[in-house]
Amino acid sequence: MGQSGRRTDSLATEDRRPWSDTLPDCLFLGGIVLLSLILYLPGLGFYSDDWHFLGALSTSSDRSLVGLYTAIHTDEVAMRPVQVAYLAALYRMFGLSPLGYHLVNAAVLLCSTVLLYLVARALREWRVIALAVAVVYALLPHYSTARFWIATFTAPLSIALYLLSLYAELQALPGARAWAWRLLAVLSLVASGLAYEVALPLFLLNPLLAWCRGRRLRGRQAGTPLAAAITPLALLAVVAFKLGTTNRLGNHGSLPTHVLALGRRALSFDADPEYGLDIAKAIRLSYGDYGTGLPRLAWRILRDHPDPAVVGMGAMLAVLVFAYLYRASRGQDGGLPGRDGLLGCVALGALVFGLGYAIFLTNPDLQLTSTGMGNRTAVAAAVGVALSLVGVLGLLSTLVPGEPGRRGAFSALVALLGVAGFLVTQTLASFWVEAYRKERAILSDIRQHFPTLSSGSVLIVDGVCPYVGPAVVFESSWDLAGALTTLYADRTLAADVVTPNMTVGENGLRTVLYESIEHDYPYGNVLIYHYGRKEAYPLPDAEAAHRYFDAVNPDRSGGCPRGHEGRGVPVF
Repeated sequence: MGQSGRRTDSLATEDRRPWSDTLPDCLFLGGIVLLSLILYLPGLGFYSDDWHFLGALSTSSDRSLVGLYTAIHTDEVAMRPVQVAYLAALYRMFGLSPLGYHLVNAAVLLCSTVLLYLVARALREWRVIALAVAVVYALLPHYSTARFWIATFTAPLSIALYLLSLYAELQALPGARAWAWRLLAVLSLVASGLAYEVALPLFLLNPLLAWCRGRRLRGRQAGTPLAAAITPLALLAVVAFKLGTTNRLGNHGSLPTHVLALGRRALSFDADPEYGLDIAKAIRLSYGDYGTGLPRLAWRILRDHPDPAVVGMGAMLAVLVFAYLYRASRGQDGGLPGRDGLLGCVALGALVFGLGYAIFLTNPDLQLTSTGMGNRTAVAAAVGVALSLVGVLGLLSTLVPGEPGRRGAFSALVALLGVAGFLVTQTLASFWVEAYRKERAILSDIRQHFPTLSSGSVLIVDGVCPYVGPAVVFESSWDLAGALTTLYADRTLAADVVTPNMTVGENGLRTVLYESIEHDYPYGNVLIYHYGRKEAYPLPDAEAAHRYFDAVNPDRSGGCPRGHEGRGVPVF
């Protein structure tokens, strides 16, 4: 073996040597994640699409994993087989007990946090930066719905799998284990892409990041052409599968024309569309409302909605984060990087942020919102936000004289930003906990007043507010019908709720959601149940319907605050 070969092996061996502080860092991050969700996790339940899936799963005649998978596999989710398998497996394990679902998601969030730290640490040996990025991402409220809503749990799963794929690719050094790492990278890529779509553009970064790491290590070999091409080929295969199975593109004409039209709309800074990517709005939400505006928002929460348990937990997190980061910054490889390194962190974050939303250049069904159900789509872009914000905080800390003062300022700023995000997430979680409490009360009341429902019944519930803040109680045909299907074990039941989106026609009632999803309920078999009055009203014809609504609920609002699908009722 030549001198060059011995040098490469030496570098590879050195790079594989474990960091002595990795385990304590991972335990610290795991503790931060667990403390951040322990207050609200037991109160979370099922919401919206969850009930639709539960209705199909609970009435499946085949309770095997394959049978459950088949029960919820439809054209709407055909491009996400991992999502279907994940939901089927969770139901097989936990049935109608929501706590188990949420504990699994908590474990996934913990894994994402630890993997983000490991990736950042592998890219550059800046321990305190890697810790700060992981802490900030774990506590950001940008993707809060993905913490609460079971139907979206594959969004954080896809991020965890993406980070696992990237970490495996970064570890695929020349040697006996290189192909094992590459195999793990490819399998994680495929699983991430088939679970959810938002992480797919991020995979374009992986070869570049691996090359940059090789340059830093000096002497890493590029490997064979097949090894270099395997990740792009796997990504192309996943994209091809998605294009062949999805029905959500909504494109008219060729795909390039469709993407170009969405791109032009995304750059229309003078517009504020309800649906679709809007770059200006995405930046304003992520770096404005939940960036520079996050401390002010946290202060409003402390002033207007003080909760002693939340405040106490927030104070504990602030102390833990500050103390651990300050101690870590004193280590041999824990010092803060220079300004060039911090600017690089900001630039990389901006790139990741853009790629985190890039998938919506193919899909117009994006809702940009800071608090509602639509914010789940920010789960990938939030990685970029965390990188950028940590870089900015590092740059601000350079204004403080002296190395100890700089380390203290950086640790304090990260702790304050993280706790501000924690306070916002806890406040949002309280609405979801309250929404599930209301759901259970409504379903218990319906079961009490209707011990049985005949097959094919249509039950319209009035006197129920569809939202508690950004959280959904019951807003549509699929959630209430799914809940009743689960409750009565009858998939022929139809149901909906009275909202301002309902119209009273000559032939029946009609509801419209998301501007295009319509449901019609012909008169004759429709029964309205007013939850507040505890009274039922049959609607045999249009005259009976008009008589009911004129007397009981003329504007169909029921006195509820005005909400909007995907966003709920604004709270901030």
